[in-house]
Order: sequence, then structure tokens, then C-alpha cells
Amino acid sequence: MGGMGGVVEASLFVSWAHDDRAAKEALLSRLAFGALSGVRLTRWEDSDLLLGADWNEEILTRLATCDYGLLLVSPKFLASDYVREVELPRLLEPGRGRVLPVLLKQVPLDGSFDLRGLAARQIFTGAGGRAFTQTAGPSRERFAVDLTREIHRRVLADAA
Repeated sequence: MGGMGGVVEASLFVSWAHDDRAAKEALLSRLAFGALSGVRLTRWEDSDLLLGADWNEEILTRLATCDYGLLLVSPKFLASDYVREVELPRLLEPGRGRVLPVLLKQVPLDGSFDLRGLAARQIFTGAGGRAFTQTAGPSRERFAVDLTREIHRRVLADAA
């Protein structure tokens, strides 16, 4: 993370399961990072890969250099071998551990699902512990605004 002129810059690596594409797009399209004061956020996801790129090498590079992992948690996310074996270990390793987990789709948090090291982390949810896909209308906008604000708060706190 760096900054110029009092603006904190941070990069986010978006970790998600491909089965969740529609929900991911619905959430990310509502995150108004450009409206934040004092923080400039950039995000990268594997949808940004260029034609012919070595996708695994590019992902590993992005994982190694990102400031945060924005984790879009869902049952499919937790079941993904690539997320479990490649992305989470790198994002959660000691000395890094800068993850921003968001409940994209409902996951039981009663211990019946293996949260892959995220059980000890504060996972962002909407009002009443709802996942993003359990919201609609104004509460969906509120979810996105609150999440954007929480990311802003976390980035500023880490930079202080």
C-alpha cells in the first residue's frame, strides 16, 4: 500500500467461484470505490486476464502483490479446489492475512461447513447476517454501500 498527497492506495484481488459469476457481477457493479475519500482502490480478478496469458502465473503474481484479498464467500467458493489450495493459503499466510471476506451467498456458519481458515475472521454480512444474494432492492444497495464503507475503514486503519 502506498499513497501520494494523503491518498492511500490499495489493490484488491477478487477471489470468487466461477459458478457465482452473476452474483459477483451484481455485487462488484455496486461497489462505488471511486467515490471514497482519501483512498484509491484498484481491483483485479481473473476475468481481467488477457487472451493467451499464462493464467496461473498471472494469478500467482497478483496474489503475491495485492494488498488485500476480497473473498466472495459462497458454498461453491468453499468447495473450489483452486480457492482452497492456491488462493486462500497465499492470502491467509502469516504476515499477510489481509482478507476482506464477504458473504456472497448463504453459508451455514454453524460449523457444518469447513470455512477454510475463515471461521476466525469477521465475515461481512448484510443486516440480520444476510448474504448478498439474500438481499433485494434498497437492502441490496445498502449492503454494497456498507461493504464499501467497511473496506474504506479497514484500509485507512491499516495505513495509520
